[in-house]
Amino acid sequence: MITRSKAPFRVSFGGGGTDMAPYCIEHGGCVISTTIDRHVYITLKQRDDKKIHIFSINLNKEFEFKVGDRDYSTEFELFKGIINVLEIKDGLDIVINSELPAGSGMGGSSSLSVALIGALNKHYNLGLSRHNIAQKAYDIERIELKQKGGYQDQFAAAYGGFNYIEFTGDVDVIPLNVSEEMINELQYRLILCYVGGFHFSSDIQDEVLKGYEFEKKSFVEAMQDLKDVAHSMREIIESNNLKILNEFGELLHKGWLAKKSLSSKISNKNIENFYLTSRKFGVLGGKLLGAGGGGHLLLFSKPNLKFKVIQELEKIGGKIVNFHFNPRGLEVWKIK
Repeated sequence: MITRSKAPFRVSFGGGGTDMAPYCIEHGGCVISTTIDRHVYITLKQRDDKKIHIFSINLNKEFEFKVGDRDYSTEFELFKGIINVLEIKDGLDIVINSELPAGSGMGGSSSLSVALIGALNKHYNLGLSRHNIAQKAYDIERIELKQKGGYQDQFAAAYGGFNYIEFTGDVDVIPLNVSEEMINELQYRLILCYVGGFHFSSDIQDEVLKGYEFEKKSFVEAMQDLKDVAHSMREIIESNNLKILNEFGELLHKGWLAKKSLSSKISNKNIENFYLTSRKFGVLGGKLLGAGGGGHLLLFSKPNLKFKVIQELEKIGGKIVNFHFNPRGLEVWKIK
């Protein structure tokens, strides 16, 4: 019996950072995001021994550990955490295939967590709902493995589609009421550009959380700006009024300025070069996806200048990623 799963990558429009504890528990947080047609795939098959054998197609790497191993200082520690928390006792062959590189800024590690937990859920009939799977993924990453970060990636990957997600003591995933026309126009205006670089988001999130710990005024104001941006974006998207869509691009810019103020590690000269070039040739606003430091820029262009922007970004080394919105979240199936 082979069990296979896939979980999508997410694109966050606004509110990222406000989903981190303890800030969101004490003050409330919110994000607006969607998922795209790029996935992390997991294939698993049971073994006759007590070993977990992992093969990453993308990295062309193999790794093996015994069931019950809690040494999280090694590679593939995420797999150890999931196997331990779900109390899996069997040996497994696990194959990973990701359609985007690690450190892309689109929640890939959480998509991987959701895909693996989803596959194990079906393989062992654990009875976990989408919400349970997302919460388990969060608990494993943040509590078991002690990696800094927020809630949004796990829930976006599990649910899929356009959502406004609120974070307090609980997580409330609210599907957006958005027309096909709005989705299509938003799709047409957006550019996804890979700018290179790599980040370990936990390091950046750690610096951001220090701002909250020391109650810096600038931090509090920036977080409020990020929440306001997410709320305003929701109003624009659900208005289904294409005439005011330029305001969405301007909000992306406002959110990017607020996010950069949280940490010196979020942006750098390379990222700024790409962003300022795009603004020069017709982009109204944009943001770096993920915690920062590298990955993908999401840019909102004037419609008649989109392809000029793409040409200019490619001239300076940007790699344009063609994508489409994907309304589906986690999917799991068995091969008998």
